[in-house]
Amino acid sequence: MSVQYNRFLKLLERWPVDKTKAGRDLGAHLREHLLKTTLGSSTINTIDSEDLDKQFEALERLSRSVYAEKYQRQHSSTASGLTPPQCSQILSNDFLKSWEKENSK
Repeated sequence: MSVQYNRFLKLLERWPVDKTKAGRDLGAHLREHLLKTTLGSSTINTIDSEDLDKQFEALERLSRSVYAEKYQRQHSSTASGLTPPQCSQILSNDFLKSWEKENSK
């Protein structure tokens, strides 16, 4: 189990945490999930090693952008017409709070 734990730690080192999406960031969620899984006294022994391997391999492919490279977009914009950096900015907590304030008026 310690080998799998170390593999997950190395994976999380490569996975960024987006501070603009506090409470909604996948990198932060993965870290919390790993802590919950490994700190439980009996849960660590009940996790199937094969399931952990599958989870790790899926996260590894995502962290290395395997599918983003395999299925590259032809355009630099999204269906909304915004660029990926603009989409990221719109999904930030600060923008969502200001948008909620505007719509509540």
